[in-house]
Amino acid sequence: MNSTEVIQSVNVVEPEEKKLKFGEKLAAVVNGTTGVFHSQVIQMFLLFYYTDIMKISAAYVAGLFLVARIVDAFLAPIFGIYIDKVNTRWGKYKPWYIWTGALIGVFGWLTFTDFHLGSTGNVIYATITYFIYSALKSMEQAPANALIPAITKSVNDRISINQIGYFFMMIAILLVQIGIQPLYNRVGGGDPALGFSIIMGVVAVIGILIAVFQQYSIKERYIAPALKDEDRPSIKEMMVALIKNKYALIVFIYVFGINLAGGIRSGLTIYYFKYFFQNEGLMVIAGMVGMLPTLIGVAFSSMVTKRIGVRKNLLIGIIIGAVTTAAIVLVPPTSAGVTMYLVLTVVGNLFMGLSTPAQGTMMPAAIDYSEWKTGKNMNAFMGSFLGFLQTFATAISGAIAAGSLSVIGYVAGAAEQSSSTLLGFKVLMSIIPAAVTLLQLAVLWFDLSESKQAEITKELAERRKKA
Repeated sequence: MNSTEVIQSVNVVEPEEKKLKFGEKLAAVVNGTTGVFHSQVIQMFLLFYYTDIMKISAAYVAGLFLVARIVDAFLAPIFGIYIDKVNTRWGKYKPWYIWTGALIGVFGWLTFTDFHLGSTGNVIYATITYFIYSALKSMEQAPANALIPAITKSVNDRISINQIGYFFMMIAILLVQIGIQPLYNRVGGGDPALGFSIIMGVVAVIGILIAVFQQYSIKERYIAPALKDEDRPSIKEMMVALIKNKYALIVFIYVFGINLAGGIRSGLTIYYFKYFFQNEGLMVIAGMVGMLPTLIGVAFSSMVTKRIGVRKNLLIGIIIGAVTTAAIVLVPPTSAGVTMYLVLTVVGNLFMGLSTPAQGTMMPAAIDYSEWKTGKNMNAFMGSFLGFLQTFATAISGAIAAGSLSVIGYVAGAAEQSSSTLLGFKVLMSIIPAAVTLLQLAVLWFDLSESKQAEITKELAERRKKA
């Protein structure tokens, strides 16, 4: 049986299951689009907003970001445990997914709104709003990752859902990278504070409209029967089950590798273009050039995955990604070097687009496997632990990027850097992230085939019917 036949067999495991409509697929992942939008705005503009508009000390802001991130990392699993233990009249994961998404929009607007409370008032206001804003973004990971297994067991649908989600996330990233900077002055009539508030207010309204759309579009079809208090797994039992779940551990390693490698490069990209190519503006051009092949890859991802299977698609993407990243070390600081860099970016992003939607099928498969193996529903806890690792990887990558600057002899504010520093930038943009990317090769051991997933789906369905 080839990969296409295997995946198709999954879709007919349960006769009552029909292919999901586009609207429900979009509703299930659209929070990822708005979430990426907010993450990008935070990364690119919030430090500037706090220091230059609200006049808050950069040192205080740095401490605020660090403390909030640490709190968020541990808050996500706690929230996941809570969700797994409760059922609501509106659903198990759906209401949390909808409400966290809507509230992120509201607190995003509040965070980027200056009420002119004075120096002390601004500090207190920024601290409260950012902590809530950041916490909501972290908490959203639990229901977001748990929802897909509750909506569909079809591998085809899961690939399609992630394909749609990734496509719209790329659009969100593009909007932030090329749209926010020229817009906040224009819509604010020269007042950047008002401009940011208007932009984020519009995003908040869109978030509320999305919540209404999700309420009427998303249907949870596969929820394990509610357990009595004495039958619900303890935190210790959840941790033991998680550690014993080989496939969940593989996904965790894979995602940790992606975020760690990407975080290191993202933190140093502006330095690389500014000092190596002596042209900071190339960063925007490189981002735009890399966007098109990514979107093309996403468009063909489903077809490729059906033909060669999830694991092969991921492995090809990992290898191509590692090679194109490592090859940056050979790029010279010339116009030809810029062309070479852009070519490597196009090739790497094309295969990244082809493989990324496929990776979204692994966590739902691992979640189903855990329920099949233990008889316990821990969807939100497992999803939130994935969010914890993503936050943790971001923190580590930021520390590596910041710490490496002093190691390579970077001189802040200098017009030019030494040759050893430039070499350091090349290595940090190429060899180091390429080596970290190899962590993703853990998918070699992800042998939970599509046919085995079909068997698990069928048995879980039979258990639910008996219950």
